[in-house]
Amino acid sequence: MTAQARRITTVTTHERGAALAGAALVAVSACGFATLGIFGKLLMAQDFDLQSTLAWRFSGAALLLWIWMLARARWHIAAAQAAIAFVMGAIGYALQATLYFVTMDHIGVGLTSLLLYTYPAFVALLAWLVDRERPTRARVAALVAIFAGTSLAADPRGPHPDLVGLAVGLCTGAWYAVYLTVGTRLVRAVDSLAASGYVCLGAATSFLIVALSGRGLDLPRSTAQGALILGIVVVATVIPIVALFAGMRRLGTPRAALLSTLEPVVTVALGAAVLGERLGRAELAGGALIVAALILLQFSGRPCADDRGADSVKSP
Repeated sequence: MTAQARRITTVTTHERGAALAGAALVAVSACGFATLGIFGKLLMAQDFDLQSTLAWRFSGAALLLWIWMLARARWHIAAAQAAIAFVMGAIGYALQATLYFVTMDHIGVGLTSLLLYTYPAFVALLAWLVDRERPTRARVAALVAIFAGTSLAADPRGPHPDLVGLAVGLCTGAWYAVYLTVGTRLVRAVDSLAASGYVCLGAATSFLIVALSGRGLDLPRSTAQGALILGIVVVATVIPIVALFAGMRRLGTPRAALLSTLEPVVTVALGAAVLGERLGRAELAGGALIVAALILLQFSGRPCADDRGADSVKSP
C-alpha cells in the first residue's frame, strides 16, 4: 500500500469514527430530550406547579451551561445578540415550554411529543409564505403526511379525546416553528452553546418572576423531589443540549436533524413504560406518519427539521 493510499484509509477511518460518534451523541440527545415530559409529569405529581417546575428546569440549566461557558471562555457574544437571545428565551421559548406542558397535562407526554413534531410543517409553510420558497414535491408530500398523521393522532374517538389539549398541542408546534424561524435569523453566526446559555437564562428569569409573584417558588422537600429536579435539569436539558451540538459538529446538521426524529418515538415508549400511557391504533398510525414525514423532509431539499437543530437556538 502506498503512502497516499494509507493516508486515504486513515482519513476514511477517522471520518467513519467521527460519524459514528456523532450519531451516538445525537441519539443520546434525542433520548435525553424525550425524558422532559416524564420528569415534568412526575414533578407536577409531587405538587410542583407549572411555573415552579419550569423555573427549576431553566434556572438549573442556565447555571450549569454558564459554568461550562465560563470554563471554556465561550460566554462572550455581541451585546445585541446576547439581548436578542435573552428575549427569545424570556418570551419565545418560555411560551413554547408553557404550551408544551399545558398540552402534556391534557393528553399525556407521548401524544404531546408527536404534536410538537408538526413544527417542521409549519416551518415549511412559513418559508413558503415569508421567503416565497417554493416547496418541492417531496416536501409537499411530507407536509400532507404530517397533517394526515396529526388528524389520525387527534382522533376524538380515541383514548385521548381532549380537544383543548390537541388544539394547544398544534399551537405548540406552530409557535415553535415561529420561534425557530425568527430566532435563526436574529442570532446567526453566534456560538450555539453561548446562545443556549442566554436563552435558558431568559426563560429562567421569566418563570422565576411569575413563580415568585404568585404563590411562590415550590422547594424540594424530599430526596425524590430533589432527584426529579436534578433529572429535568441534567438529563432532560443540559446533557441533550451539549450532546446535540457535539453531535452536529461531527455528523453535520442535516443528518443530526434526521436522527433527532428518535425523540418522539422514545417519548411515546417512555410514556407507556413509566406513566402507563397507551396510544390507540389511530394515534400510533398518525405518529408513524409524522415520523415518516420528518424523515422524508430530510431528503427534500433544504431540511425543515434542520431548524430544530439550528446552530444558535436549540434548547427544548
